[in-house]
Amino acid sequence: MDSARPETFRGALPTIERLTAFRDTVAARVHARMNDIAGGRVAAPGRLTVVARHLFVALINHEYQHDQWIGEVRANDLGHALPSDPDTGRVSRLDGCLVLDPLA
Repeated sequence: MDSARPETFRGALPTIERLTAFRDTVAARVHARMNDIAGGRVAAPGRLTVVARHLFVALINHEYQHDQWIGEVRANDLGHALPSDPDTGRVSRLDGCLVLDPLA
């Protein structure tokens, strides 16, 4: 499943159930850690707040990239229209993908 490898060496895709379970686990861990940071239940809450913001924006932008790829496949291969871009000044397009700019 590693997109950095040639497709012939990627192996079989995981089941929807396995993907869903993986994403649910990651989301739960991210939320728990973000709540620990926001609640001051970490050794350096000020510094970790800065780090968490950057990591969270990177995670959102990574997911926007996946959404773009999925949208392109749906449009090119299935004839579905691409959804409109979000109506906000904090999201723009960079190199064809949506990106969140929390400082905008």
